[in-house]
Amino acid sequence: MPKKKHKLLIVDDELANLQKLNRTFVDEYDVYQASDGEQALTLFAQHTISAVIADQKMPGMTGIDLLRKVLELNPETARIVLTGYTEVEDLMDAINEGHVHCYITKPWEPDFLRQQVRHEVERLELEKENRRLDRELKVANANLQTENRKLKNEMEVFRDSSKRLIYRSRPMRELLKLLDRVVVTDSTVLIQGETGTGKELLARYIHENSSRHDHAFLPVNCGAIPAELVESAFFGHKKGAFTGATGDQKGYFELAEGGTLFLDEVGEAPWDLQVKLLRVLQDGEIFPVGAQKSEQVDVRIIAATNRSLSQGVEEGKFRQDLFFRLNVFSVHVPPLRMRREDIEALCRTFLERFEKRLNKEASELDSSTLEILKAYHWPGNVRELENEIERMVILCEPGQLIPASMLSERLLLPYDGAGESKGPLKEQVAQLERRLILEALKEHSDNKSHAAQALGITRQTIIAKLKQYQEC
Repeated sequence: MPKKKHKLLIVDDELANLQKLNRTFVDEYDVYQASDGEQALTLFAQHTISAVIADQKMPGMTGIDLLRKVLELNPETARIVLTGYTEVEDLMDAINEGHVHCYITKPWEPDFLRQQVRHEVERLELEKENRRLDRELKVANANLQTENRKLKNEMEVFRDSSKRLIYRSRPMRELLKLLDRVVVTDSTVLIQGETGTGKELLARYIHENSSRHDHAFLPVNCGAIPAELVESAFFGHKKGAFTGATGDQKGYFELAEGGTLFLDEVGEAPWDLQVKLLRVLQDGEIFPVGAQKSEQVDVRIIAATNRSLSQGVEEGKFRQDLFFRLNVFSVHVPPLRMRREDIEALCRTFLERFEKRLNKEASELDSSTLEILKAYHWPGNVRELENEIERMVILCEPGQLIPASMLSERLLLPYDGAGESKGPLKEQVAQLERRLILEALKEHSDNKSHAAQALGITRQTIIAKLKQYQEC
């Protein structure tokens, strides 16, 4: 398609000059001719004129008067004066009153005149485009600020002292409200949930909002301590209790005195440790290895597990009495796939964290990248998402918009719900989108408005997608 021609208005009271100007510009512009100022203004009102070339000295309305009116009507029109006079006073009038862009004396060279007009038209077009872009940028910035304020208003975010507990979803809001009821007590809390859901962070939240926040929070992985060291590690030992015990040694319970002991993966605790933990929970007493009498301890217990302790009881792997003692106040942390509203906030937080840690210029996720992250099933939950963001920050160029191509391959393959990815890559977006919509509807009891809000789309979009799925 040929480039659209600009419209040029030439104004001169001498017919010969009009004809010469027309021959000069007719191949490059749509040329309109006027023999006086009034006729020129009529044509200017009827057409979108890019440039006006006017003779300075004309009967009635002068070229300067005409260009001053053109300036009032459309400041974005190039204004050019042709004159046979070179008086300084006339030149100043043209510049000051008509705000002309170009002042050319007669006789003119056609090539030079074409070049000057082309330059002025292109310059004004560029300025016009820059102003348009500036307006759009201001609107975009205003929209972004509005969206950011909306996001901040919508997103209930609590960050503990480690700045790591991030949430905005309804399930997490409800969980935190539930925990707020127990933080003011010394009751034992059992936090259940899949690996990587943030159980330790919730335990820290409980501790740091309790009356024990000025004392130690001590996390211990119950399944990571060799069996022969478990008793000494938890309860300490006295000098001479065994070979190598050259002095008294405090265990975890004494180190956490006055504070909180977080028993992570308590379902992995060996049977002998379970017996001794039960005594502490019942009586608040410990027996250091080699001690002659028990010692009182003041420690709050928060336990966590990614296994079903009740099933462990049925299988004879976990003591029923200990389970009852731990299960005083039990909460379940929803997996990330059940709180997808948190994903965008978590991504932003992890991006900031790893950019600072890796000393990289800030990056953003491409919209398609974010959609795939929201749709993925995250078997490793928040920890897996954190690792994925760290990987992409390492791979991307500083300040780069992170594309979907940088995602790990497992995220790009459709998920069948049973841990298997299958289907051609070209169908991934449609399948992921469909699964995400259907899961959101299920989670929100088929309430389309709530599902749409959770997904960040409109209710009409969900209705259209459901109709599309029915037609397939």
